[in-house]
Order: sequence, then C-alpha cells, then structure tokens
Amino acid sequence: SGDSGLAQGGMVYVLEGTYFLDSPLEFGPLDSGTRENAVVWQAYAGGHVRLVAGRRVDGFVAHQDQIHRRAFSPDERPAAPFTQLFFNGERQTLARWPNKSDTGMPGGAWTFVAASIEEDRNRSFHYVGDRPTRWAAQSGVQVSIWPNYNWWQTVADVAEIDAEKRIIRLTEELPYTIEPGRRLFFQNILTELDAPGEWHYDAEGGVLHFWPPAPLDGAEVVISLLDHAVVFDNAHHIAFIGFTIEAAHSDAVTVRDSQECIIARCTIRNVGGYGVTVRGGSAVRVAGNDIHNTGRGGIAINGGDRKTLTFAHHEAINNHIHHFAEIYQTYQTGVHVQGVGNYVAHNLIHDAPHIAILLNGNEHLIEYNRIHHVCLAGSDNGAFYMGRDWTERGNVIRYNIFHDIYGFGMSSAKDGVFQYESPYQAWGVYLDDCSSGTTVFGNLFYRVPLCGVMIGGGRDNLVENNVFVEAIPAFHIDARWDAYCWDLMQERLEAMNYREPPYSERYPELLEIEKDPRRPMNNVFVRNLVFYARDDFRGLSSAAVGSSEAVIYDLDRFDPATTKIEDNFFCHYGLPIRVRCRGFDEPEATTLSWEEWRMRGFDQNSIVENPVFFDIAADDYQIPQDSSVFRTGFKPIPLWKIGLYEDEFRASWPPPTARRSSADKHYAWTVTLAELDGADGAFDAPPAVTEAPPPPPLALPTGRTHDVVPTPMGPVPGVGLPGVAPGMPMSGIGMPGEGTPMTVMPATPPPELMRQFLGDGQSEGGILELPEELLSLPGVSVSVIPLAPEQEEAAETELPPDKEQGDEDEDGQESEP
Repeated sequence: SGDSGLAQGGMVYVLEGTYFLDSPLEFGPLDSGTRENAVVWQAYAGGHVRLVAGRRVDGFVAHQDQIHRRAFSPDERPAAPFTQLFFNGERQTLARWPNKSDTGMPGGAWTFVAASIEEDRNRSFHYVGDRPTRWAAQSGVQVSIWPNYNWWQTVADVAEIDAEKRIIRLTEELPYTIEPGRRLFFQNILTELDAPGEWHYDAEGGVLHFWPPAPLDGAEVVISLLDHAVVFDNAHHIAFIGFTIEAAHSDAVTVRDSQECIIARCTIRNVGGYGVTVRGGSAVRVAGNDIHNTGRGGIAINGGDRKTLTFAHHEAINNHIHHFAEIYQTYQTGVHVQGVGNYVAHNLIHDAPHIAILLNGNEHLIEYNRIHHVCLAGSDNGAFYMGRDWTERGNVIRYNIFHDIYGFGMSSAKDGVFQYESPYQAWGVYLDDCSSGTTVFGNLFYRVPLCGVMIGGGRDNLVENNVFVEAIPAFHIDARWDAYCWDLMQERLEAMNYREPPYSERYPELLEIEKDPRRPMNNVFVRNLVFYARDDFRGLSSAAVGSSEAVIYDLDRFDPATTKIEDNFFCHYGLPIRVRCRGFDEPEATTLSWEEWRMRGFDQNSIVENPVFFDIAADDYQIPQDSSVFRTGFKPIPLWKIGLYEDEFRASWPPPTARRSSADKHYAWTVTLAELDGADGAFDAPPAVTEAPPPPPLALPTGRTHDVVPTPMGPVPGVGLPGVAPGMPMSGIGMPGEGTPMTVMPATPPPELMRQFLGDGQSEGGILELPEELLSLPGVSVSVIPLAPEQEEAAETELPPDKEQGDEDEDGQESEP
C-alpha cells in the first residue's frame, strides 16, 4: 500500500489463478480502511484464486518399483524440513509403520507399548515385536502416541532405539507416563515407504522419495513451506473474501491485535495448524468458510480481558469445519474460543478424533451449531468441552444439535491383555473439572448413547429445556476426588481477584466457594425431555450390553440439599424408570426406582408419559403442539435455525447430508501383547461387533395431528455482513461500533405466521389450517394424520402459562467404567 495506504477504503481484485507464495500476504495499519469505507480483497469477477503457502514439486524420476525420487540441489532446498506433502489436493502419509488402514481401530493399524521403564516412565518404553530394530541406525524417526490416557496424544521425536533391550527413548519427556498397552505408530522412516501415498524427505541429503497414489503425469505435488499464507497484524476494517488458501506449515490465516476485519467465503484446506487463528483485538468475524483437512484445528479465537470482563465480540459463524486434527489429535478443535464475550454460531462441525468446540473464558455464546461424528479416536471427552477453572462463568450453550457421538479408547488392562472399545466415554456436553456457572439450554442430543450432559465436579450450572433421545443416562453429576488439583483451582481463582468487582458483582456466588469447594452445589436440571426405549445398558462409560439397567440420571456424590431436579418429562414406553445416585456424604451409590427417587424430593412435578411423537428413523425430533411436554414449561426449540445457512458469504451450498451411524452396535478389540510379540508387533484386526436387540417398535400412532414445522437442516434465507446487501459493491462495509455485539442470525418465518401455525389455526376437525405463505417458506414440510377421537380432548386442552426459571443449579460427577 505504500506510505499512504488505502485510508479511504478500496477494492482490491485478484485475478483468477494459483499463486505460490514466497512470503505471506501481510496486512497492517497502512493497508487498513475505515468503519465507513473498508478495504476489500476478493477474486475478480468471481474467479477461483488459490493462495498456496508451499511449492510445487516436479522433476521426479523413477527410483524403485513404484517409488519416485526427487533430489533438490543445495540452492533449491527448503530452508527448513517440510512436514506435509499433497497430491492433487490430498494429504499424503509420511512413511509409517504400521501402515495406515481403515479395517481396524480408529486411526489405522497400531502397535503398542510392551512395558514401561520404571526409572524413565515419561520418556522411554519397551516396544513389542522386532520391527523397530531395523531402524536403529536411521535418524528422524518419530512416534505418534497415546501414551497414557485416552484423552491425550502427541507426536514426538525418537532419540534412540536400543535394539538389544527393545527400548525406545524419546528426545524429551512427555507430560504423562508411558504405560503398557497404549497405542502408537512410527513415522518418517524411509525403509517403511511401502504403500501408495507414502513419502519421506531426507533433509540432510535433500532427497524426496514418494509413492504416488496415481500417475504423476499431469498431477500436482505440493510441499508446505511458509508458516502462514495470510497475516493480519494491527490491521482494521479489512475484508478478505472468497479465496482458497492451502499448504501452510502452521495456521493458514492468523489475525493479531486487529479490529473489525472479516475473513469470509474462503476454502481453507491442507494446512499443518489451524485454518484461522484470531488473537487479541476486537470484532473480527470468521464467517462462511469451508475449513478441512487441517493438522490441528479449524478456528481459534481469543480476545477480551478476563480480569475486567471486557468483551472482544469476535465471531465464528456459518463455517463448515470437518476432517481436522489429522496430525495432532487431541484438544485441536473445530472451534476453540477463549477470552471474554465471543460468539460461535451456525457452524457445522464433524469428523474429528476429539473435541468439536473447546471453551475457555467468560460470557461466550455458543448457539445454532450442528455437531456430529467427533470424539472418534479418544475418550473422556465431549463434543463440547470446558474445564478446570471456577472463574470461567457466564457461558451459554443453547440451541445446538449433537448427534452420533461415541468415543473410543482402552477400557481394561489385565495380564498383558488390553481391551479397546467404542462407544466409550464420550458425551455431548462435558463440563469437566469443576466447570461452573454454565447454561445448557434448548439443545437436542440424539445417538449420543453414553450421556447427554456431564457435570464433573462443578457448581451453579443450569441444564434446561433440552431434548435427550436415547442418551442413557441423560444427565450426570460427580464430585472431584481428594487428590484432584485443588491448588491449581485456587491459583486460578485468586488470579481473577474474585473478591473484588467485576467478579464479585457479576458472579457473587464465587464469594461462597471456599466454604466447601469440593462439593458440587447448586446445579439445576429442569424442564428437559428425556426419551428412551433401550433398557439393557446403563451407559456413561460403555455401551456394552449386560445386566445393567438403564437410568435417567447418574449422580455420584452430588449435593442433594442444593441440587434442583424438577419439571421434566420422561418417555420410557412403560418400562421402569430408575436413577443411580449417591449423595456427597454417602458411602456408595444405589439404584432407585422412580417412586424411591421422588420420595427424596426430586422430580415432584415431572411428567411420565409414553407418547410416540418422534420419527427416529427419519431423525425428525419436532414436538407436536398438543404434547404434554409443554405443561412442564418446556419451550419449543427452533430446530430449523440450527446449522449452516445460505447467504452471500457461504463458501459452498448445500451442505452434505450427515451420515447415520448405529448407536446400537458395540465394537471391541482385544490386544494380546504376547501374540504381537511373536509376530512383528502390528495390530490391524477388525473389531468384534455385538448389536443390541432392537427396542420395541416405535411406529407413529395413527390419530395424531403433527404440526407443520421447518425441517432441521432446510435452507433458510440468510443475511449478509452489516451494511452489505447481496450483489452490492463491497467497498464501505459497515461494521458495528466498539462494544456492540455482532450477532448475525438467519432469517426465520415471519412471527405472525409462526404464531398462526403454533396455535391459532386449528379447525373444528382438529386439522391445522395452513396459510399459503407458510407453505412457501424454505425448509417447511407437512405431515398431517387424522386426529383420533380419544385424543381430541387432550389436543384442545389449553397449555398453562410458562413457569419461571428456578434459582438453583445442580452439580455432578462421573461414575466408574
């Protein structure tokens, strides 16, 4: 931009084509616009512009069998070793052993830790078989390992292979000990380059070996070079719209200390880190992007001041984020939101080994997101996760859909035999490690078999107005153990000056926390709908069918005196309703009948009925207007708003149809180290599969009139960026002022029509009279069945006024596997 910049705003058009970058595209103060006249970067005439933070590699020569070789001269060698190679836009596999496979456990074939090294448990371990002995003289070997718990994985460099003692030593200590039976694979090994798509680069000799998955003629091979493709640094009022960005070694787009900038309608793929990171600044919007095949996560936003509770107003909205965390697999999330006062909405997040949304901080709003098929490779995690800080309060998780959340991990270990299974210890919303002061409202959970909402030791949490379908249990509370990291919790509490404003005023309940910090107090579970037909397993940790009986709650060392559980609705098809519970001061848990549970003072005004109004086979979870659910004070959930919406800034449309997995199947793998040690140590066996017997038939009964409702994923009209109408020139994007939330919502059916079909349009015959305007709305479907005479009276009964929200909250804890 030169010395003068583009202070009055402007349009920068980039001609169609592929641009291999020698350095990042950088934006600073001189490249910025104003609130009235933003600087807008976009492709000319809607062309396709690729920004590639890497180099195209040609000049391969045949080497051996299917392997090709490319030698770099000293002048053309990359300044640093590259860690990613892409073939026609697909990530290729760094030569590994065991080979990548889709037939066995999630993540490919594995080998395992044979035994720990007592004096060096965080850095060394014995391996099984003799395969690593072959690489003892090779340098650069790495290990991708889950060393201990099912919730932490890393990639580490191998310092030494002791072939005589069968010991691997790493270059540095891991934060957790390395335990027997834990899974791992080795990579970056030239002699293991034995499958299509594998590659290896010898940085010292400057030689690349590659087995292409298809002929090289006409193909594009790209290696990653630059850390970032696009950098915003102290920039403001810049819109970056409609680019394809790829091959960054780290994060594709990084935004530092910038204000009121937009990254929209971009396709960001094949990068080593996150798609977009935002650190500091305010009112940065990441909207309408497709982000996939990243080495770490999708979007990370961090802004606001936690000590002063100053909002940042960053937004991650309407993004499609999938197939992420391909290299570093845990706590690398679809969206990681930190700081204060940020907004995460209307995102579609799926297909990942671990968490979809990770939250740290205060006063964030997480709404209208659709999340499925995450937690695929780990356990003791949730699709939504936060934890380990009493002061992270005021966060709201509302109007989201969570489905097909299963989990995977080691469930038992005995005498050299290790059991891995799925589903295993993965839940919908996980408020872990004393997370407190969070509202979970109006969410839908289905095919989340092990638990809908987990509260791990926290307090002052509100779980209200949610729908749980076949989540057994729907709700869990536990207390943390005596050896828990209470000192760290106290440190984080003191760091926020919680006895002084703003914390003492915004969160006065913190002033009472030191009186009994280990007791999970004041948690609330009210006005929820729990719908389940299975009665043959208890869930929480495992879905293995056994003698356990289904329970609606699993409450382990909860606080009965301050926990409120009331005004809920249960449908279990006439089968017994049970609760597993143990009070905070009780020695052991007991399973109570419904009557015994109510005698303890809970669910006094809750309703147990057996209507069938969900069409589970079609994933239709709309609730009819005449349902008794509404007598509890339950409010309709706007399912038609949830997920992506089409607008001027959506990178692609329509979104893909979500695949459906079976929540009734249990997968188990038995790993016997003695058997592996007698072979080469690789394990790629298919699972043993057991399927639960089908539940009672749940066909929709005749005689019920179903309301007309928009389908959950139907397209809805969207709105553009502030001040930008579809098709208008992009110069002069109006942005909200400081301190103004930038909430953008998709358009909804007009309120007068909503009122009409929700209650004002019923005729004498019990059939809803539908205005033509409503039928023409996007996403509206119709299902009308004659009303049975015996149901007419119930259908005409007036619903009571909504009940007021209770003051108190509930606490929770997990049960053992």
